[in-house]
Amino acid sequence: MIDLAHAYLLAGIGIGLAGAAPVGPVNLLVMQRTLTKGQPSALLAGSAGALGDAIFAAVAAFGLGAVRLLIDEHNTTVRIAGGLIMLAFAWLVWRSSPHLDRPRTELPDGRLGAMILGMTLTNPATLFFFLGSFGAIGFVEIGHGSPERLINSALVVAGAFAGSMLWWLVISSGTLALRDRVTDRHLRWLNRGTAAALAVFGAVAVGLGLAS
Repeated sequence: MIDLAHAYLLAGIGIGLAGAAPVGPVNLLVMQRTLTKGQPSALLAGSAGALGDAIFAAVAAFGLGAVRLLIDEHNTTVRIAGGLIMLAFAWLVWRSSPHLDRPRTELPDGRLGAMILGMTLTNPATLFFFLGSFGAIGFVEIGHGSPERLINSALVVAGAFAGSMLWWLVISSGTLALRDRVTDRHLRWLNRGTAAALAVFGAVAVGLGLAS
């Protein structure tokens, strides 16, 4: 039998996995980072996205209505800001010239992590995903009304972070297994494809923001 504490933790892991799994800019960046700088650097990049997921999971778990209201009221600004971050990142990725034998040409880990965190936190869809997931599961003993609820909320948030990191481990490990088959030419195409995808995501975000 799974006790209640483990159930909240496992539920959080499932939500974190589901939130990270859809193919998007962070998935592409983690794959690219694995090929150019190795798995530790890729996991460090993924951890920035996982941190963003955990922050939104905390908003949903602890019932931080003021934060939800703030994001909802400034949805247009948040969308446009996130889109502009992605467009700027697309330009940086497009201009970089990564080589398997010269990983130093890549963006520094700190800058990459900061930009991934920024993209995650300025994506309202991520918050709405967590709010929807929590509602669909029907958590009843979370929030901040009692010590037990606080502990359960913390377990869900920790699980969401762990689930997201588990996905980045799977993605980076799978990419690493194919590393020997990848040449600089493949890497160049991946780099351009990643930049193009980032530009599309960014343009759509800005367009939706301006239209709202």
